[in-house]
Amino acid sequence: MNGIIDVHTHYLPQVYTDALKRHIPGDPDGWPTPAWTPELTLDFMAKNKIGYSLLSLSSPHFNFGDRQETLDIARQANAEGERLAIAHPEQFGYLASLPLPYVNDSVAEINWALSNRARGFTVPTNTRGIYFGSPIFDEVYAQLNAAKAIVALHPNQPAALPQNVNIDMPTPLMGFFFDTTMTFMNLLQYHFFDRFPDIKLIVPHAGAFLGILADRDAAFVKEQYHSDMFAALQHVYFDTAGAVFPRQLPMLLTLTDEHHILYGSDIPYTDLQLSSQLLSVITTANAKQAQQKLRLVKTAHHFDHFFEHHAKLDQIPTLLTMVTQMMTGAEILTPTLKQEILTDNAKALLGCD
Repeated sequence: MNGIIDVHTHYLPQVYTDALKRHIPGDPDGWPTPAWTPELTLDFMAKNKIGYSLLSLSSPHFNFGDRQETLDIARQANAEGERLAIAHPEQFGYLASLPLPYVNDSVAEINWALSNRARGFTVPTNTRGIYFGSPIFDEVYAQLNAAKAIVALHPNQPAALPQNVNIDMPTPLMGFFFDTTMTFMNLLQYHFFDRFPDIKLIVPHAGAFLGILADRDAAFVKEQYHSDMFAALQHVYFDTAGAVFPRQLPMLLTLTDEHHILYGSDIPYTDLQLSSQLLSVITTANAKQAQQKLRLVKTAHHFDHFFEHHAKLDQIPTLLTMVTQMMTGAEILTPTLKQEILTDNAKALLGCD
């Protein structure tokens, strides 16, 4: 598996786009449904040195209230994912979709997908107002946990929206971040990470609002939910879909494991040219300043014994470490971290050499 690995990129099977046209007038989520062919993704990959892409469905989730239609869309979309993986085994894998909230049917679809080349699963933050993490899906989680499955969250329109505010703003611009963040808190409330520790959960868009809410909410989560928010942030994976620089990803890296950050393009919902530009921020980052700061921190820690005997100076190593963690923009990207985000972390997650 050579080249960059993209864990957040979408395909649009006809069964899915036909359902959107039947059920949703205008643009779903206030965002145009893009035209898509496998060649579009393959061309983007070739131009941007992406070697492998995990295809998945985007928002909205395909449950429009009819059980049989939901089952049919899930199976046909997953069969198309398998067909693409067979046709392009070196370039494409797929994350299977589940017909939530139908529990027994979703368990059956997990079993089918695992026997039909699925690399993992994608689930909506909510479907029909039922949020991922809620106990109603316990049998689904148990099956995913037994398979030690990769599971990628994808935001959906929040179950309830404030009225008479931001009425012209497409849901992906802000609503997706709210729903992702609320879903993560739901997972904490129901002890998802303690009960199903072998599910490898990917949280999209660099964790949405979690980077700025963790310090505010962690104490409440510990007292009321008896959950450890900081431990959960270290446990899950995050993708970089969207504009994560100059602020969002550096902040997230102060809270999570750098080996759990994965590259995501979010094409074709994100414009291809913009996606290329966002990727170039990572690939062309000048790491010189980052390396200098890291060397400064390492040098300071060599003299820890000195600082311990000088009370006025004993905070210097800690402060230098904090400065390094909070470096803004792409200056945080050392060569090692770039390699991890673009390739190595995904290879480890997928179990590839």
